[in-house]
Amino acid sequence: MKGKTVLIVFVAVLATAASAFVATRAITGTVADGRTASVSAETDAGEIQSKGTEVALLVGDLQESSSEEAVTREDRDPMVTYKAKPTPKPKPAPTSTQPRVRRWPSYTVTAVLIDGDDPRAFLTLGSESISVKVGDEITGGRVTAIERDGVTIEGEAGTKKYPF
Repeated sequence: MKGKTVLIVFVAVLATAASAFVATRAITGTVADGRTASVSAETDAGEIQSKGTEVALLVGDLQESSSEEAVTREDRDPMVTYKAKPTPKPKPAPTSTQPRVRRWPSYTVTAVLIDGDDPRAFLTLGSESISVKVGDEITGGRVTAIERDGVTIEGEAGTKKYPF
């Protein structure tokens, strides 16, 4: 029984080695034939130049192609399910029925002068500095109060107090 087992294992190893050898020769032979041109006297005139021209054409096609081109059903991998690129939805234009969100100007109170009945304040908006008193119309609304802790402005968006 041991003799038959050894013989079967030996035949299996030989068969595996032979198939690996044949497969290697088939693969390397195919690759070698595709990459080289014969340089013997039997070479057809222009065979080397034609292979070089084919490569140049393929390289030119690759350089001309763009990744931004649309993929069509003919260009895709047949083993992958085709999914068309979604078209972006346009943003709706604001209509007059939608309320406009009012934003308050970003004033900074730099000084408050409270002297009797005529308080004044200095506000800055960006690089511009303005002097205001109660009742003055400024960007964003009308000055309604000037107090030690800030300036109150009333406008279309409501009332806002800018702290000092």
